Amino acid sequence: MAQLQIAYLLRPGTQERWRRLCQELAGSRLDQLEASCRQAEITQVQVRLVQLLHGELMLITLHTQETHQTLQELATSKRPFDRWLREQFQALLGWNLQEVLADPQVDLIFAWSAERSEGEASLPCDISSS
Repeated sequence: MAQLQIAYLLRPGTQERWRRLCQELAGSRLDQLEASCRQAEITQVQVRLVQLLHGELMLITLHTQETHQTLQELATSKRPFDRWLREQFQALLGWNLQEVLADPQVDLIFAWSAERSEGEASLPCDISSS
């Protein structure tokens, strides 16, 4: 099982709107959300708000088998609920979710695993010293 994590600094004044959207998803739209998650092969969704010194961070975690396939499904689905949800996100984020989810640019800049020799880490990027 893989995790897809999305982190976003909330725009000022949108926290209450995010909370209302999550309440709507957990209430009157729960059946639609569950159907959408099943279609995208998402098995769990968690949304957290983190209070920072100068703002708020939203952390969304999706548990899925195949993250790339899930992103494609979320970005391109034509189902009415999925289109509605993308519109809600676009209104709150201020940018088009489809443009970002369809082909995200990701750079892994550090990795560590307990399976490595003690004291070893991996820097997959080229870091030049100044």
